[in-house]
Amino acid sequence: MNCIINDLLSKGKEGLWWDFKQKFHNNMVAMVHDILCMANVIHNGNRYIAFGISDSLEVVGLNDSDKRYTQADIITALRGLRFSEDNIPNIQLDFLQFDEAKLAILTIFNKPLKPYYLTKEYSYQGKSIRAGVVYSRTNDANTPLDSCANPIDVRKMWFERFGLNLTAPDRFSILLEDAKCWNYDGISQAFYSNDPDFTIEIGSVEHEGGNYWWQNLYFENARQFDYHLKYKNKIIKTLPVVNYYNEGLTIPFPSIEFITYPEAQDGSNAEFHCEIYYYKKGTIEYSLFQHIRKSEVHCDTYQTLSTPITTQLKPPIIKLPFFIINSDCELKELSKKFMEKYHEFNSCKSDLMRKRYPNGNYNRWDVEKFFSEWVFEQINPPSEF
Repeated sequence: MNCIINDLLSKGKEGLWWDFKQKFHNNMVAMVHDILCMANVIHNGNRYIAFGISDSLEVVGLNDSDKRYTQADIITALRGLRFSEDNIPNIQLDFLQFDEAKLAILTIFNKPLKPYYLTKEYSYQGKSIRAGVVYSRTNDANTPLDSCANPIDVRKMWFERFGLNLTAPDRFSILLEDAKCWNYDGISQAFYSNDPDFTIEIGSVEHEGGNYWWQNLYFENARQFDYHLKYKNKIIKTLPVVNYYNEGLTIPFPSIEFITYPEAQDGSNAEFHCEIYYYKKGTIEYSLFQHIRKSEVHCDTYQTLSTPITTQLKPPIIKLPFFIINSDCELKELSKKFMEKYHEFNSCKSDLMRKRYPNGNYNRWDVEKFFSEWVFEQINPPSEF
């Protein structure tokens, strides 16, 4: 989050998809109005409201009395309103230390559900958000409460809602997430029921095992094959997929960020490979991850899109400590943490490995597996692993 704050401040002004507030809103109507305006912005990415920064971009910070809301407060307020089709903006509130100041940043995630609007008026302390009105932003200014968004922008929102502004690859990402509308033949073919021009062809197994520890487990070696995403029978994208047949677990091949490795010559004296395995939201790989996970079960559970990744079909044996990130900035921060944890792990590696392998019989893949699990638990709450 510090990376995001730095990036926003470097722009030297407020803008279409980012805003600065010296303090939290005094009125929840004003907060909801800001969220609606940001959620409806025509921008391919998330939107941010940073609290503790003045209009002149001075980092003033928040004191305890300024912290008027928690994430739960905002989500509760949003859920208590009547949104069209129950489409509620997806938000996240984070508090952070930035230099010597305490800040908060509200992320409004980009979703193809625009326009967001209320079907029942919301009023509080003299302010009202009107029913049926679409609010947005022009440059760095919100649509006033007594006005409505530019009709041209509203049309663009509806175009985005129905995917009419997208290329075939971009539209494929959205359709993949609508997993329940895909019909599989039980072998290797599938089509999207609302538009059969979009199809999936599953290739045959190319090989078992691989170059990474999670492809070569004691329980079984992962099998790798391809998903061919097609539009009008033309391949739009080919994505490799990993399958643990006995475990009943299938995932797209993750993205990999290489932190350090023995041949890196980066001064870290690496004895094994230190890598982040992850999926980034907003990519077609993450859309396929959602598609596969949602297709496996009749009803989504806490396991469906959570980490570590495990089978949803039976008590799991394999747990994959892969990360799900929101942005390149978040990956950059995660990489810094990984390097710090890598040095920390190296300082006590012998003791840690001895606890798991008392006879000292382990190889490099064993070390990399242990490190991946250890660093995941260090960075995430222990209950998640």
